[in-house]
Amino acid sequence: MIKVKLREVLWEKNMSAAEINRLTGLNKANLSNIMRGKHTNVGLDTINLICKCTGCTLHELLEYIPD
Repeated sequence: MIKVKLREVLWEKNMSAAEINRLTGLNKANLSNIMRGKHTNVGLDTINLICKCTGCTLHELLEYIPD
């Protein structure tokens, strides 16, 4: 399983979901689902936008958890 750690990244970077929404243009509902782990099919374009806007690496944003 791949876990998206967006909530943790935003906390560490002192950023809000509203700021990410404004910077990326991502839909608020989709962004919320990604943060809560409800969105299981996050595209690479979306991951790229999030990394670019937060300044985080892929390793900081994603975590592999064996099933």
